[in-house]
Amino acid sequence: MKMIEIKLRSQTAELEKLTARKERAEAKLQKATEKAEKLGVAEWSMEDFRAYVDTMEVKDGWFTDKKQVEKKSAWSDRWSAERELNEINASIERAEDRFEKTETEVETYREQVKAQMSAKAYEDLMKVTFEEEQKEWAKDGVKLEGRYYGETPNGKRFDIYGNHGFTERSRHCFTLTICGETIFTSGEFWRCYSVIKSR
Repeated sequence: MKMIEIKLRSQTAELEKLTARKERAEAKLQKATEKAEKLGVAEWSMEDFRAYVDTMEVKDGWFTDKKQVEKKSAWSDRWSAERELNEINASIERAEDRFEKTETEVETYREQVKAQMSAKAYEDLMKVTFEEEQKEWAKDGVKLEGRYYGETPNGKRFDIYGNHGFTERSRHCFTLTICGETIFTSGEFWRCYSVIKSR
């Protein structure tokens, strides 16, 4: 496996970690929003928040009204959770851009290898590469039977189809179906794999 392919695998793992972080951040924001809505502070702007803080009761440098403190904390928690989620989304966007660039480089590399080899030699190489890939997928309990279809860890049939659109992004996205149900029609390959191994 060439360095560019190792790089692609590393970026796939990075995206999976970021996606897991995003899911946790979304749950955190949901919980914080529910509390803020209950206390009537969810729709406050930063200016509203600052104006409210200016009206809070203070003694010896400490806020003294528990209900006021609870509202202040609820708004702050929601604001922090929203900011965290936005930062994660920005990280995912940057990581996806890097992934798409590397994926293109890998495809170019493989095309170059194919052009330099005889059809038989290339076929043998692809067979070895596929067998290696099967072993990698098997580590997550996924049974890969062909490029790209097989069974999830729970025995559900899956298929990944390449999209052949006109935009650059479309050419690097895929459609995923599990048990005949379309999960999505425009996701990066790492997203397909992440869903498959969780089913």
